[in-house]
Amino acid sequence: MNGGTNLAKKLYGIGVGVGEPGLVTLKAVEILKEVDYICTPMSAKSDSSKALEIISNLIELKGRVVKLSFKMSKSRKELEQSRTAAARKIYQLLKKDKKIAFVTIGDPFLYSTYSYMLKKIKEWDSLIEIETIPGINSIAAVTSRYNLPLAEEKENTAILSNIKSEDHLEKVFNLFETVVILKLSRNYETAYRVLEKLALKKNVLIASKCGFEDEFYTENIEVFKNKKIEYLTLMIVKRKGIY
Repeated sequence: MNGGTNLAKKLYGIGVGVGEPGLVTLKAVEILKEVDYICTPMSAKSDSSKALEIISNLIELKGRVVKLSFKMSKSRKELEQSRTAAARKIYQLLKKDKKIAFVTIGDPFLYSTYSYMLKKIKEWDSLIEIETIPGINSIAAVTSRYNLPLAEEKENTAILSNIKSEDHLEKVFNLFETVVILKLSRNYETAYRVLEKLALKKNVLIASKCGFEDEFYTENIEVFKNKKIEYLTLMIVKRKGIY
């Protein structure tokens, strides 16, 4: 890598963006070319990784990929056990003076499994050097693709991942000019009812799998009323309307 940076025994958290390889930063590519191992989160039910798909044509992966299985569970204990096991795999490699990259779609610090790995490894060894490389998150990608300003002048923006109740969401809409709802697959029904009540159903942009070949956008909230919603789907609601 340019500048002769010493990468020995170091953990990199690397955001690889939202699907389009051209949006991966130059710094991310440079580091990924030089690390010893590339760790990637994977669902226990799947053997594929979208993060690896994104970088597969940018760097050589052969012999350097470490797949970390994460259990999708409502049990806090099972989640903790899964995350600890994954973090321990990374830590064991770091103890061997290896250069490790943990890749994640989007940005490492916006609802990413990387934050759990970071916390664990810091607990076990506070002396390990860590550097995080930001990636383009889904919100930035969607607004750019749609040429939609997320916030202007004195507007305030809220980002929600888990809607607690209709009352909670209604209060949010009353406080913020722009509301982004992530993980729409689990939040759609509640959001729909509140948007209908507040007459905001026409002020919506829904984006699914932004940056990937099968990306999809609509301003018609009814499209998903009786349709399965993909995991990588978000909704943007603007009080002034989508324009």
